[in-house]
Amino acid sequence: MQRDGAPVENANQPGGNTVDPNSAPNQGLIPDASPWPSDAALPEGEGAELPLLYNDDAAVFEKRVALLLPLSGQHGELGRAMRHAAELAMFDIAGDDFILMPIDTAGTYQGGQNAAREAVDAGAKMILGPLFAESVSGASEVAKSANVPVVAFSNNRRVAESGVWVNGLIPEDQIARAAGYATTQGRYRFAALLPQNDYGRQIASGLNTVVSRVGGTLGRVAFYQPGSEDLQQTIRDFANYDARRANLRAHKAQLEADGSAGSKRALRRLEGVDTFGELDFDALILPATGGELRQVSSLLAYFDVDPSVVQFIGTFGWNDPGLFAEPALKGGIFAAPNPENWELFAARFERTFGSQPPRISSLAYDSTALAALMARDENNMSQQTLTNPSGFVGVDGIFRLTPDGQSERGYAIMQVQPDGAKVIAPAPASFDQVF
Repeated sequence: MQRDGAPVENANQPGGNTVDPNSAPNQGLIPDASPWPSDAALPEGEGAELPLLYNDDAAVFEKRVALLLPLSGQHGELGRAMRHAAELAMFDIAGDDFILMPIDTAGTYQGGQNAAREAVDAGAKMILGPLFAESVSGASEVAKSANVPVVAFSNNRRVAESGVWVNGLIPEDQIARAAGYATTQGRYRFAALLPQNDYGRQIASGLNTVVSRVGGTLGRVAFYQPGSEDLQQTIRDFANYDARRANLRAHKAQLEADGSAGSKRALRRLEGVDTFGELDFDALILPATGGELRQVSSLLAYFDVDPSVVQFIGTFGWNDPGLFAEPALKGGIFAAPNPENWELFAARFERTFGSQPPRISSLAYDSTALAALMARDENNMSQQTLTNPSGFVGVDGIFRLTPDGQSERGYAIMQVQPDGAKVIAPAPASFDQVF
């Protein structure tokens, strides 16, 4: 099962529901973002819970929204943290008639299906979540038949469809943003090195379209088996290392045969060089993360794919302090939400609940804030309002939902440096600037 939501901007565009995060609490998804709203009315301390009560007699008057999360099982801790994030949004934005109904999916298909049925039976007018693609698939069957919109936290766009939105931080969109930035720096010849799994195949399926859209061309695409004994040979072949080594030997022999002063100077310049000749790409898409990325990037450097010559491009999963000191990743870029709002949100979450939030908890905050904002007007809880082309703004910046169930976001460009990831191109402020 693929884990979604891997660790994916402000907007103030007139017309529609785009909101300035510095506006008053009754006008935006991020009320009073600097400073954040007072915590005085919220319970404090680890494990604090908010009363979320509902009953059938009040269904006519209440704006009920279900929150489907893995509240039990191996992902229960993550689910509970996302519930806390949703509770913060509810207290910031919601009216007295807004009722948030947390329901456990256990992170499974059947759990998603059962949770959606419980939500529909309880009168939910909208479903937020589930988190994992498998649970989304289960929930969407029930929700669609009841005509209840689903705004899921998954980043797997394969489960998106009309009425079921995938509102996670989608890696393909991050790659598109970073690739587009690379072309502005004169990098047009792209290659990709992808894991041989569902994640890698998902990215590969639309990669040619992404690269073409930003004005580049996609050349070699290779797959590797993570952790396999063949990984070194796969990357050696991908780097065309043996042919480039042979080119170096041939070039040295030619210079030695020439024997001129210029040839001798050229030979001295080749001392310590492993290969000769350019690669057929100047930008390399590497969506791996964590230890897998460390291993792949170090092998690329070993086989003479120089990150100072080739622009390495990653995803938001690169936003990992454990990767920033990797020499082979220095100068690499990835797309991510602007970090400032997240830092404010994380500090407030910790003050309230006594622990640091998981990075994807912002999805629960933003989606709940959106639902609460829409619920102020009964007529606004509609697909037309959800798909307002001007979009919305939240902790993770501008986002909008499209009629086919997809989502779009505005990302900043981050660059890996030894002391951390730095913003080198800010996130767009409106959707006419995206991509």
